[in-house]
Amino acid sequence: MNNLKGIPIAIAGVDDEEMLSGNADPVLHEVQSLLNDLVTSGKSASIDLRSLPLLPGDYEKLKEVLGQGEVSATLEALGVTHVRETAIHGVWWVTHYNTDETIIAEFIEVTDMPEILRTHPADARAGLDLLQSRLTSATEVDKGGHGDA
Repeated sequence: MNNLKGIPIAIAGVDDEEMLSGNADPVLHEVQSLLNDLVTSGKSASIDLRSLPLLPGDYEKLKEVLGQGEVSATLEALGVTHVRETAIHGVWWVTHYNTDETIIAEFIEVTDMPEILRTHPADARAGLDLLQSRLTSATEVDKGGHGDA
């Protein structure tokens, strides 16, 4: 029986749009509630899509209703992360991939800016140190020194 594990399973004659669990609508109503919280109290929240019983058609419906916004970003750290704003301002779609390009986490974040895009205070400090070092080196070069910029 173990040799059956490698056989892919597909449902013939059914496209993704027909494969709806009915869970897209409750997720969209939750997004509406979370967006109301963001607007009224500034409270951010997220929905872990991978923890929900969603079918391919549910994902398509979510993407269709939320639409595509103006902002997107790609980060590369222990795999790629795609962050995109939806057409609904304050609602972001965040997808994390592992190094094999498999989706390992997917969230709808309701926030002014996804946390993954915020600069950590230690990183800002390191950036300040680096800029100061480069400015010092550039000043030495301008004065005829031998900076390493």
